[in-house]
This record gives sequence, structure tokens and C-alpha cells, in this order.
Amino acid sequence: MIFTKHQQFTGLLVLLYSVSSLAAEKVSLSGTVEAVACAAACGICCPTHRVIDTSATLILQIGNAFVDLSKISDDGQVHQLSGYFYETTGQCGIGECTLFAVEQIDQQQIAEPAYDLATEELSIQSIVIDDVDGARYAVTLSAPFNVVSSVELTEQNTVAQGGDCAGENAICTDDTVCVAYFGIAGSQGPEFHSCEIPCSHPGASCPLGQSCVTIADGPGQVCAID
Repeated sequence: MIFTKHQQFTGLLVLLYSVSSLAAEKVSLSGTVEAVACAAACGICCPTHRVIDTSATLILQIGNAFVDLSKISDDGQVHQLSGYFYETTGQCGIGECTLFAVEQIDQQQIAEPAYDLATEELSIQSIVIDDVDGARYAVTLSAPFNVVSSVELTEQNTVAQGGDCAGENAICTDDTVCVAYFGIAGSQGPEFHSCEIPCSHPGASCPLGQSCVTIADGPGQVCAID
């Protein structure tokens, strides 16, 4: 679970904090979403859904949602959700409830850092460097991870999902990574590069509206628009 005010907590630590300390804090987590039924009794809190985090130790009761949860409810898939806690009353205005409001779903696919063991270089995308103008840079670090190079992300060098990222300064956007592969000619032919969201790793999930497909003679198992 990640709090946006530059603090990181595990699900266990979150349980140790009082609910009042979480109010207005934006929270992001990954888990499965389930629809729940509400008992018709005064004073009972009535969530519409609940999310169980990937560690299965934390359950959040969802009251409000600014997005349609029906598309992902009870599908057994892991989804990314972000929102905040809020306080309300139970049915009939009796009692106090603390519920979770969902603002976004599946909006936080993050391109993983790439580490080159031979050169001991670590490449990280979408790192905010300039606090003045908010420019984003793709950063390369060398052991002991001093910044040795950075490329500003502009409209001219950024590539959207599915686009060709073979250019020297091409940077994948939309939280995708540059995937290299050979076409129908195999290793005897040219090597291609495209910005993709790989979904071959266990537990990987695609953004809402996309599904994991296998593209033969292409980038392999990647997310694609339904």
C-alpha cells in the first residue's frame, strides 16, 4: 500500500494507524474486488464492494466509487485501485462508518527499472527531476547509482503503446517498456522494438479495457486493447 505524501507503509502498518490519520490521504493498492450485500438494519454500514489486497491480510470496504466497478467485480483478477478513506453514518443515520472511496482503477501500471548486469547500469523511466517546471526524464544510473545520463521526455521522443521504440532517444510512455523481438524470419531477420505492457510474469495484469494476448512472431505475451 502506497501513500502519496512520500510515505510507504505495508498493509500491516496501515492496520496500526487510526482511521482518522488516514482521512484525506490518497491510497493506492492492488487486490481483487468483490460485490457485497448489505443487511437492512439501522446502524449497519453498507459497502457496495470490498477489495482484498494481494497479501490477503487487508480488506477495505468500498462505499463510493467514481468509476464503474461492475466491470472488474468478482472476476478474480488483481486490479490497481486508488482513493481515500471517508467517514459516514450507518443506515438510518445511526452509528459511524469508515469506508473507502475509489477514484481510479487500473491506472498505475509502472514500467519496471531495467538493470544491466554487465555495465552495472540501472535505467528508470518517468522520474521527476526538475521541481521547477515538472519535466520528466528517463534516467540511467551507474553503480553506486550516480546519475550518468538523462533524457527529457518530449512529444518528439516519446512513443505510445504499440509504437516503434527502436530510435536512439525513443522513450516509451503510458507505463510501457521497450520490448525487442524477431519477426517471422526469426533470429536471421531484423530485430524489432515496440512499446508494450508484458503480461507473461505471474500476477501481471493489464489495464482496464485491455487483455493479455500472445502475438506470434511479435513481442509475445503483451496487453492489447479488447
